Amino acid sequence: MGEVIESGQIICGKLDMITKIAGSDKNVLILGETGTGKELTAKMIHELSARKDKAFLAVNCANIPEDLFEAELFGYLKGSFTGAYRERKGLLEASREGSVFLDEIGELPGYMQAKMLRLIDRGEIRRIGENVTRKIEVRFIFATNRNLHEEARQGRFRFDLYFRISSVKICLTPLRERKEDIPRLARYFIDKENQRQNQVKKIAPEAMKKLERYFYPGNIRELQNIIERGYVLSEGDTIQADDIQLDEESMAIAPDRNPSKEDLSRVLQNCHWNKTKAAVELGKSRRQLYRLLEKYRLGNCIRRVALL
Repeated sequence: MGEVIESGQIICGKLDMITKIAGSDKNVLILGETGTGKELTAKMIHELSARKDKAFLAVNCANIPEDLFEAELFGYLKGSFTGAYRERKGLLEASREGSVFLDEIGELPGYMQAKMLRLIDRGEIRRIGENVTRKIEVRFIFATNRNLHEEARQGRFRFDLYFRISSVKICLTPLRERKEDIPRLARYFIDKENQRQNQVKKIAPEAMKKLERYFYPGNIRELQNIIERGYVLSEGDTIQADDIQLDEESMAIAPDRNPSKEDLSRVLQNCHWNKTKAAVELGKSRRQLYRLLEKYRLGNCIRRVALL
């Protein structure tokens, strides 16, 4: 538990908020780009909760074939479909009283979204081929790198399910927006490798500057991979700049992930011009949102609305 909290405090920087959230049993939606530490944050919530001695189940919805979702999550009876040679308990039933982390919830097929809604509302599941319902009592933590509100607006995700799973939201900031954390993260990963390899290595100032100039489309996970690769390539007790191998295409161009002015205005209107809610809906930090407001000159619009 200590290692999870220590690494999580460094990686996501939201320990105080997570501690408060862990004390309740509300559903949690973790928003953030790939590699920002969503599963680690979910583990922290579990480890700090009253369910810490129960099971923690992590399921990546993107890795389950669409026609196997129901069987994997809810289970099935023997003979209920071709290939069901024995009765099987589903993943959700097996994690009773624990925490269930459903990563990439935006990938959940439409037919399963209705079943998930019923499960959250009633705490009941029904195995395939079974006529009776079974009660389960778990704490759900969801995560996605998509804008689920926009997905729902486009008809790809149920609005009622979106509101059920987002009782509490945590937005993880991409690494390019918190570059002041790169030296601390780099040294953390080097220390982890030192412990694993039983060595004592450090990083040269030029190598650290090279890390700080990079864009990190893969976020913290990519930084960790870069450090581990540099650790292996380095000779002696110091990781040099030449040992730090970066993605040249990412260095050449940083993709524009910002919403258009029209999309930003629409989200602000839907959130009644509440900047905090708008930032969460867009998967941005407040600092990022303020930059967009300045870029599109929408700050005065918010002030005028507040005066009405």
